[in-house]
Amino acid sequence: MNRLTQTCDRCHRGIRQAVSTWASAVLNFVYPPECQLCGAEIEGIGPVFCETCIQQLKPSLTNECPRCGAPAGDYAELSQGCPQCRKESFAFERVIRLGIYGDQMRLACLRAKGAGGSSLTRGLADVLVDQKRPIFDQFPLDLVVPVPEHWSRRFLHPHYAAEILSRQIGHRLGVPWSRSVLFKQRRTPKQATSPTPRRRQQQQGSFAVKQNRDLAGKTILLVDDILTTGATADAAARTLKLAGTQRVIVAVIAVSPLRS
Repeated sequence: MNRLTQTCDRCHRGIRQAVSTWASAVLNFVYPPECQLCGAEIEGIGPVFCETCIQQLKPSLTNECPRCGAPAGDYAELSQGCPQCRKESFAFERVIRLGIYGDQMRLACLRAKGAGGSSLTRGLADVLVDQKRPIFDQFPLDLVVPVPEHWSRRFLHPHYAAEILSRQIGHRLGVPWSRSVLFKQRRTPKQATSPTPRRRQQQQGSFAVKQNRDLAGKTILLVDDILTTGATADAAARTLKLAGTQRVIVAVIAVSPLRS
C-alpha cells in the first residue's frame, strides 16, 4: 500500500510540474516577459533581466579585493587586502559580490528594496550565484543567514531584501537557510545617514544569536544587499564568531566603490 501511495504521489508531482510548465509557456506566449530593469522583452523562460542589463550589472573592473569586494586593477597586490580595507579588522573572511553600487546596479538595488521587489531580488540572487559559483564552491558552507533587521522596521516594511536574497542563494547553492539564527536586539540609526566613524559604534552589541543554536565549527554565509563600510556585516559576523562559528563569508549584491 505504501509503495502504491508513493507511486501515486510521484505521478501527481509529475503532472503538476508538467501543467505548471505548460501554463508558464502559454503565459509567456500571450504576455512575453519583460526585463524588470529596462522593460525589454525577454526570450525564454526564467530570467528577469535582459542580457544587456545583466552585462551592465557586472563591474567594468573584473578584479576585486577578496576581503572587501572593492574593485581593483588587474595587477593589484591583494594578498593582504586592498588600500581601502588593508588597515581594517573584519570578523568575516571574504566578501563575494556581484557588482559596484552605481548606475544600473544602484537602480536594481533600490527597486529590490521597494515594495513589490521580491521577484527582482530573487533575480539578482540568481545572477550573483551564476556569476560567482566558482567562488561559492570554494567554501564548505553549512548555513545561509541574512543580516537581520530590527523587528520594528520589519513590522513597518515586511519586504526585506536581505532575507529574500539569502533564501534564494541558499536554494541555488543547496545549503540550508535560516532567518532565526541571528537577530537584531537593538534598533540602530540608518547607516546611510551616519558618518563612517559612528557606524561601527552604532552596530556594536546590536546583534545576538538565538539560544540553543549550535554553531560550533560551522561556516556561515552571511547575506545582505549592499556593503558600504562593512560595519554592519562586521558586527553581525563578530556575533556569530562569539557564538562558535568558525568562518563567516559575506555575500552581497553590490559594494560601495568608496567607503571612506
